[in-house]
Amino acid sequence: MVLATLAFVSALGGCGAGGARHGGGVPGYVTESFTPQEQRVERGARLIVSDGCSSCHLQAAGDVAPSFLSFAGHRVALVDGRRVLVDERFLHEGLLHPSANEIRGYDPKPMLAAIARAHLARHPGDVAALAAFIEQVGPEAE
Repeated sequence: MVLATLAFVSALGGCGAGGARHGGGVPGYVTESFTPQEQRVERGARLIVSDGCSSCHLQAAGDVAPSFLSFAGHRVALVDGRRVLVDERFLHEGLLHPSANEIRGYDPKPMLAAIARAHLARHPGDVAALAAFIEQVGPEAE
């Protein structure tokens, strides 16, 4: 289901970017420009797929890495014993400094390597886009 959602989001990536007006029987949501937040989420979806994050983080079971399907809005246990809420602050911190808040039960090496390859500290827009996508794809906060 999530992969279908990603494919759909990617397919609509430029939809409405030309500022076309509603008409011809086409629903307005197809021709209206994306909001800045929607653009961030779409960019994050592209990064999740292109950087390979989806292979580990978009699995329902989450055996290799925390599944984004049930991540945002929930509490996770860290290796230091703390339980923290996965919110925007936690996501930004985790993307910029992944070794600071390692999640219990997962090998941190793949995440540390992926973050190093992406040079996220030099790309704050990518950090914001990834965090926006992770928050969007997850369940509603309880």
